[in-house]
Amino acid sequence: MKLALAQIDMRLGDIEGVCTRIGDQAELASKQGAHLLCTPAPLFGGMQPTMLIDYANYEHEVVRSLRDLAARVEPLHIDCLVPAVIALDQVPYLEVFLLREGRVSPLRSMMSLRTGSLDASTWDPPVFDVAGSRVAVVLDLERDIPQLPRGCDVALYIQMNGFNAYNEATCGVASVADGYFSGDAARGGVWIACMAPVGAYDETVYTGGSFVMDESGDVVAAAPCFEECLLVQDVSRGTPVAALDARDLPRFDREEWLWEALRLHVRDAVSASGRARVVVPLEGDLPTSLTAVLAVDALGPRNVVGVAFERAEVFTPRQEALECERMELIRALAANLNIHLVERAQGDVSRWMDRDVPARDVGRLRVGIDALYLADVAHEMGACTLSALTKTDAALAPAAALSAGAALALAAPFGDVYLSSLEFLARYRNRRSAVIPAPLVTLNAVEDRMGQILACAVDACPDDPVYTQRIAQLLAGLEPAQVDGVLEAHVDRNEVLEDVPLYKTAPESAALLLMLVRRGEGARRSLPSTPIVSARSFAERAWPHMLGWSDLGRHGEEPLSVMDLAREGIKRFETLGEEHGERVRGEILGLLGGLLGLSPEQQQELMSEDGQQRMRENMERFESGLREMLNAAGAQHEGPHPGEAAPGQGLRGYPFFSQN
Repeated sequence: MKLALAQIDMRLGDIEGVCTRIGDQAELASKQGAHLLCTPAPLFGGMQPTMLIDYANYEHEVVRSLRDLAARVEPLHIDCLVPAVIALDQVPYLEVFLLREGRVSPLRSMMSLRTGSLDASTWDPPVFDVAGSRVAVVLDLERDIPQLPRGCDVALYIQMNGFNAYNEATCGVASVADGYFSGDAARGGVWIACMAPVGAYDETVYTGGSFVMDESGDVVAAAPCFEECLLVQDVSRGTPVAALDARDLPRFDREEWLWEALRLHVRDAVSASGRARVVVPLEGDLPTSLTAVLAVDALGPRNVVGVAFERAEVFTPRQEALECERMELIRALAANLNIHLVERAQGDVSRWMDRDVPARDVGRLRVGIDALYLADVAHEMGACTLSALTKTDAALAPAAALSAGAALALAAPFGDVYLSSLEFLARYRNRRSAVIPAPLVTLNAVEDRMGQILACAVDACPDDPVYTQRIAQLLAGLEPAQVDGVLEAHVDRNEVLEDVPLYKTAPESAALLLMLVRRGEGARRSLPSTPIVSARSFAERAWPHMLGWSDLGRHGEEPLSVMDLAREGIKRFETLGEEHGERVRGEILGLLGGLLGLSPEQQQELMSEDGQQRMRENMERFESGLREMLNAAGAQHEGPHPGEAAPGQGLRGYPFFSQN
């Protein structure tokens, strides 16, 4: 059998366009002799379609388009396997459609109807024959490989999980060099074909890297990462095939894969918005500079516009020197990237607001006015805006990001990346070409930006000088790595206060950071879209925004849980049952003792543990003696003649005792 994997990137939900593209890929695969074409899973509705799948006309359009596609590919004599998420009892359900001989067959639903167990929570790998080979569709190799029926030749793995910078298994063929997938192939004794998507689908990003692996765990064919490709490969189980050199396989590098995944997201997000250009605010700091570089890599320099604002609050020679240095960094970055730079001078805030502005309000109002300027430039140029906020901003100071115009942005590419990680991303990007000015690719640049974020977090606290001063003291001595370490443990891994890295050395500071994360929940819901590249983004980790509880620790107590309460309740009921049984037994023995004329002392002796033990022994001896007597009576009954009573026996051959 010859298998084709169509690693294509399409606009999410463009059903007609997706089916047209699949038909084109089927024609190309058919010309190369392929018998089966497989397509990525998120093309139709993504992997998180929410309530879209409950919309009846959406399902109708999917089925109608697949029928038209089946009719188109029928003359090509090639089967197509098209996965798509649908609704089953209002639950998302990944269906696998097989297009064969002009018909559309939903394999999973057909299997469930045959077995009578139509349930979205169950999964049995669908198996079908293609050109003399048995193909099984699997979603989880570790779970599904042991379930494959005997004689299966190929496990067609449909990747569903998007890119996670801390999980190599989400990177397709780039993870094979580190030991992924090979053990599954050897354990199952089957070929593995991985259908890895590529591109951005809402917040989810895929890196591509589809591959075909033989039963010994060697990769025999691989598609490139981060680009489209049609991979066609002969699959012949039990026949040696020349494998690719392991040194030629791509190896996972976190910074490189993260950068390329974010680049794909920016490209696809801007394309989906219907615009070709973006506007990026430039502040002369690391986040905004890195955002501009990412936009250039994704869209090209002609489609990126930088906007810089000259600060008006410059009163001392030191401030003037810092402002000149900042603007020089911005101009150097724009020149290195060859992008258009728009410079705006900040006006008099008092005149704009038509009132005298207190000094403490100048910064807040200035940020808001700059955001309006930025939106006006974007509108004038027919562009959309990219925000430079990071996951650290979203965790500690989301309100400040909103004031700076983040709500008007199309996307925040680094919204799921912590601030301290940007230094390593910038170093990686500058190794390719040194476009970011050297002073910005340093720990000092990270510390400066972290200081601004923490200052915004303090300003958002209640207007109580004592309270605000205490918060500022607790946050002042923290390093960027310490802050982001607490946030990563709490947000990404759902660790409690006692388990975050900072708790042992600075418990109050750790508790304060968790409280700031909780307080920003409401503002975070208005932040722009963010690509998901971590174990848990803020889009996935949602707490009630009116929540008044913060994690202040257990104060040395052992952790309590509802299951502990349930176990205690069951144990209590069992104890009560034993006590109730003892009471009932005592009442019955008392009643028997009264009938037999036993004295209270004898009854007490009878109800004691020793008395009951002796009673059980007596009952055992009585039962044994009775059994021996019955056996002896039966032996005597077999004496003279059947049915004739022997001496000492009662009527009809039974002992006298048995008649009583």
